[in-house]
Amino acid sequence: MQKGAKTIIVVAILVGAMVTAASLKLYFIREDSGGEVLWNAKEAYLFIGVDRTGFQVSSFEYPWAVLREYLNGVRPPDAVRSSGTAIRVTPSAVERHKVEDLGLFYTPLEGRIYAMCQGNLCRWSGDHFDQATEDEARRFDGINRLIARDFDNVNGWYKRGIGAGPRDIYARTTVDVGGRFTLLEKSEPIGRIGYAAVSIYVQRAGQNPETIWHLDGHPRRVSKAEYEESFARH
Repeated sequence: MQKGAKTIIVVAILVGAMVTAASLKLYFIREDSGGEVLWNAKEAYLFIGVDRTGFQVSSFEYPWAVLREYLNGVRPPDAVRSSGTAIRVTPSAVERHKVEDLGLFYTPLEGRIYAMCQGNLCRWSGDHFDQATEDEARRFDGINRLIARDFDNVNGWYKRGIGAGPRDIYARTTVDVGGRFTLLEKSEPIGRIGYAAVSIYVQRAGQNPETIWHLDGHPRRVSKAEYEESFARH
């Protein structure tokens, strides 16, 4: 075979490899969390939202995407989905509920937890939020009595922000629930690019800590099927 023909074959192989790399997709998912914990002398409620972002890159683009991320470059996500979890903790049990639409500004009023849902007053009903009744909306002046900030001893209730990450990777929050048990949040760094794993434990007297929430904020590679399922609306 002549030298020129060999060169053409080599170039064709290289071009083919580049085309294949450009067309082969890699899929990544990253999750961030944040929320609030409310408690009194008997129980605690955690409302935690999760923002899931998805990224698709070709094999050819992947090294540059890693470099840009290392240099703190911002790449808009290709897909976004939000969800939530509500957790009730008592001295003897942990109740967990998936909640697609969490509220904002959780505030105890007359012994119940209220929040703002899509701009209107809503109340926690044990495993989801219900729209407040007309009487409740009138009695509480709509959403105007809701408290956005942390607070101490509002009718025996307390509130703190939780689920820091990945920005505040050294966050620590400790909540003593009436001397009956303790909630401990720990946010710890992962790798060298500022990602964090957020864990929340319940500590009861004489027992080992029980993990009731954990989220790894590091982007992970997934299959195309898992990627599409993660962002599908059911």
